[in-house]
Amino acid sequence: MGKPTTNRTSKKRETAVSNAFLAHQTALRAFVSKMVSTPADVDDVTQEAFLRAFNAEKTKEIEQPKSFLFTIARNIVLSNITRKSSKLTHHVADFDALGVITEHDVVVGEAQAQETFGLYCRAVESLPPQARRVFLMRKVYGLSHKEIAQRLEIAVSTVEKHLAKGVKACAVYLREHGG
Repeated sequence: MGKPTTNRTSKKRETAVSNAFLAHQTALRAFVSKMVSTPADVDDVTQEAFLRAFNAEKTKEIEQPKSFLFTIARNIVLSNITRKSSKLTHHVADFDALGVITEHDVVVGEAQAQETFGLYCRAVESLPPQARRVFLMRKVYGLSHKEIAQRLEIAVSTVEKHLAKGVKACAVYLREHGG
């Protein structure tokens, strides 16, 4: 019989990326869930981020594996949004070619968009001041969590908590007010 498998063999399989993934999987899932709509999408993006990072690590050393995982996850979501947006644009072009969209539809759509935007603005206004500042700095000005933390002199984790609170509060407000 051969030698029994030791922990040394399993230790060799541990990598900086796999350790970071195991240590920060919950935070990564929470991060992704802010950008996608379904739990299945959260699973898909999280798994794909890990696989891409793991494969990248085979060719080069990853100095900041946690940041690398989060960046890959964000890029996957943005890539998916771009792909879906492109498909939507093609569908709209197809409808336009058929003459299905009328001027009345455009006017109604613009009015609904303005109404929804106003409702969204009121939802943001209803947030507590610090959560509102963080929310606007992220969603309107596109600042990173780290940039927001530096500007407001708070921890990055506090920024994340304010954002999560803001997103949830806005969703509740929109649901309650017909958005």
